[in-house]
Amino acid sequence: MNLGRFRRYDVQASYAAVLSALAVAPLVGGLLLALRNYKPELGQIVYGARGYFVPAYFACIVASLLPGALGFVLGWSSAGQRRNDKPAHSWLGFFLGGGVVTLDIILVIAFLMLRFKPPS
Repeated sequence: MNLGRFRRYDVQASYAAVLSALAVAPLVGGLLLALRNYKPELGQIVYGARGYFVPAYFACIVASLLPGALGFVLGWSSAGQRRNDKPAHSWLGFFLGGGVVTLDIILVIAFLMLRFKPPS
């Protein structure tokens, strides 16, 4: 891959928008996993000791966090540049990536506060 082209701000803006958009799907997967295992009568996220809930949940978070953070940083670095032909892509990557990263952090904190592993 020719990284010389990646120095251009319009290319960074396009990558920011695409990466941030790709980060939404694993975020929704992690949110659906948390909502599926949330028991309102207990007020906790319940999972078994032998299940794959925790690895799948954190895999969704990491798969969402990495491209979201990259999209955020690329959008931030290319947003106000004069030679950027696609400022809308920069701002989309910046705000969507920032939102995804924020929601990922909220999902991790919610899991850590609401987790309940019943004795097996």
